[in-house]
Amino acid sequence: MPRTIRKPALMMVTLALVATSCDGGTAETTTTAPATTTSTAPQTTTTPTTEATTTTTLPPSPVLATEGDQSETVAAIQFLLGCGGYGNLTVDGEFGPATTTAVEAAQTPLGFDVTGEPTEDLFALLSRTCNEDRRIEPGEDPVTVVGHTAAGEPEEFAVSLLFGSTLTVRVVSGEGVSAIVRDAAGAPLESEDGTTFAIAVSGDHTIEVSTAGDPTLFTLEVGFASIAEAGDWIITTDGIAYGDTQFVLGTAAAPMIDKIFEFLGHGVRDEYDEFDTGWEAPGQEGFRGIFIEGIAFLFYGPNDDDPDRPETFARVRYVGPSFDANGDPRPAGYVQTLSGITVGHTLADLQDTYGTQVRAGSNSEEHYYRYGAADGSEVCFYFGEDEPEDDSPILEISTECRG
Repeated sequence: MPRTIRKPALMMVTLALVATSCDGGTAETTTTAPATTTSTAPQTTTTPTTEATTTTTLPPSPVLATEGDQSETVAAIQFLLGCGGYGNLTVDGEFGPATTTAVEAAQTPLGFDVTGEPTEDLFALLSRTCNEDRRIEPGEDPVTVVGHTAAGEPEEFAVSLLFGSTLTVRVVSGEGVSAIVRDAAGAPLESEDGTTFAIAVSGDHTIEVSTAGDPTLFTLEVGFASIAEAGDWIITTDGIAYGDTQFVLGTAAAPMIDKIFEFLGHGVRDEYDEFDTGWEAPGQEGFRGIFIEGIAFLFYGPNDDDPDRPETFARVRYVGPSFDANGDPRPAGYVQTLSGITVGHTLADLQDTYGTQVRAGSNSEEHYYRYGAADGSEVCFYFGEDEPEDDSPILEISTECRG
């Protein structure tokens, strides 16, 4: 908005001067007042003023799109207009008459010139006032998204991701812009290269884009892929997954077991082995399990101290090799970790894959290597009674270390 700066009026000042005579005396200087004209008409005396005006004009906000355009920027504008209640638009990236009408509907109450052409300032204001996360739909090809972020006001995108997939987020444009990915619980995911994120739990994730600098437009390229050569069962630090379904520790036992039977079929319901662990450690009484095709699923249940304790998934162990209900062997890697380690791999394989992320441990009966996650959960790889060497095979994988 132009700014006007006023300078004070210049005043004419008459001074009475005192002149010094040549002989050192003082001579009088008389100042005679101007003659006064008398009139019966009313008079108005005007004091002249001198006024200067300086105008500073900010550069106009650039227009981002016009009718007939088709782009990711248009798609972002359509979403924001819908979020603000300025139109019921299909977010397809095609700038048609309906989008023009919605832009005009937003410009009028927000104080912009009504042109039907969205500017960057309008985009920024719509972004700041929209409380709904934009959703990104995964696909085979990378997705380009456009947004606007400001310090302390990050832009957020919701994306539904499946366990075992990989998400890549690359900032294409936007000075000082950075992006992080958060899981359904709001915890940030780790990335070794800053752009690639392994998805451990199925569910909605959030891509959060922020800047510590000036408010700015940005462009992201978001890609999706499956982890190569993933097994049917994937062991993680907080549970196990089959296909696209994740069983997190704490899952209710009964529906989980029913789902496992549904997955495996082949008469598995008649072939599984249900057992009581016999453990008597405090809190572990009532700990029982089912053993299916080389996988032991263990569940906490009621005990003497808590007869109403619900039966929930507490641990999974894989001892392999496994055979289906028809007696046919399961393929190698049928059960594995996110990084492809399974029973039968060696200590050297384990260390080549995880490096210093695994560390040695033991109890009174066996040796293991422990892989720990940031939240304190773990996966343990067991090698038996003898201290393992590089070629020693993994005998069991468990979501909890014993002792």
